[in-house]
Amino acid sequence: MFSAMSVTFISLTTGWALGTVPCGTGSCLQVWKTNDSGRTWAEVPAPPAPIAQGSDGPGVREIRFANADDGWIFLPDLWVTHDGGAHWTRQSVGQVLALEAASGTVHAAVLAADQPQFAVLTSPVHGDAWQPSATKVDAGAGPVPRAQLVLHGTAGWLMIVNRTVAGGARLAGGRWIGWQPPCMDGRGAVELAASSASDLVAVCNEGEWNDRPHVARAYMSHDGGSSFGLVPTPLPIQGAGGLGAARSDVWVVGSTDSDSRAILLRTSDGGRTWRTVHRDAQGRWLDLGFTSPQQGVAISEGTTGRLLMTFDTGQTWAPVAPTR
Repeated sequence: MFSAMSVTFISLTTGWALGTVPCGTGSCLQVWKTNDSGRTWAEVPAPPAPIAQGSDGPGVREIRFANADDGWIFLPDLWVTHDGGAHWTRQSVGQVLALEAASGTVHAAVLAADQPQFAVLTSPVHGDAWQPSATKVDAGAGPVPRAQLVLHGTAGWLMIVNRTVAGGARLAGGRWIGWQPPCMDGRGAVELAASSASDLVAVCNEGEWNDRPHVARAYMSHDGGSSFGLVPTPLPIQGAGGLGAARSDVWVVGSTDSDSRAILLRTSDGGRTWRTVHRDAQGRWLDLGFTSPQQGVAISEGTTGRLLMTFDTGQTWAPVAPTR
C-alpha cells in the first residue's frame, strides 16, 4: 500500500505525490502523478534515493514541481528532474530543509555545513545555476532546526524554527533580506501561510518552551509581513502542526485532539470562530496548503500516510488514493 509523505500541485489538475511502498524487508520510494485532480494516478520514476529518517539524512522526504518538466525531491538530499521525472540527478548543495518554486525561480533553504546558519539558494527552474543569498539566518540553539519557505508570486518568506523561532528572511525585489517573523518571543513553534503577496497568517504555539500557558494564537498581516496584528480569540487547540490559507479570512489549521487524532480546523472569519472539519487517524499533518481558494491538499501521516483533498475551500476533505 502506498503511504504518502509529500504532495505538490502545479495547477488544479496536475500534481505529484511522493511516498513509500513495502519493498523486501523495508520500504522503497514511489512517485505518482495525476492529471485529473486526484481522481486517477500513474506511477512515474523515482530517484534511487533512500527514505530520510530525519532532517540530517541521508535520503529524501518531500517533492515539489514548478511545471510539467522541472521538479525536485529533497529533505535533506536534493534530486532534480527537468524532464517530468523521467530522469533524476543528484545535486550536491548541502542539507536542503525546505524548497519552493514560483514565478520561474526555485528557492532552497540550505543549512551550512560549517556553521549554524541557513542561506537561501536560488536558481531558474529550468537549470541548476544555484546562487546563495547574501543574507544568512541563524539556525537557533535547539537540536533540530526546521525551515519553512512560503512563496506567493515574487514575494517570499523564510522562517527558521528550532523549538522556538530563531529568525527569518523575506524575498523583496528579487533579493532575500533580513526579516523578523512573528512570535519571536512566544517560546514556541510557528506556522505561516500566505493567500496573496500581502496577506499572511501565522499561528504561534505559545508557551511550548517556557512556563507560560500553552496556547495557539493567530496573527494577521496585510502588508507582506512588515507588521502583524493579534487575532483576539485563541484557537481551541494547544498547538498547530500545519496551516493553509485559502483566502485572507479563510484558514485551515492542522492539529491533534485529546485522543491524539489528527484534526483539521477551519475559520471563515479571520480566526474569530473555528470549526473542526475533519478527523483522521493518530498522527501529524504534512503539506497542508491550497492550490486555489477552493482546492487544497493535506497528508495525514498516521500509521499510513493518507492524501486528502478539498474542493470547497476547506469545508470538507476526502482521501484520494494513488493506485494502479
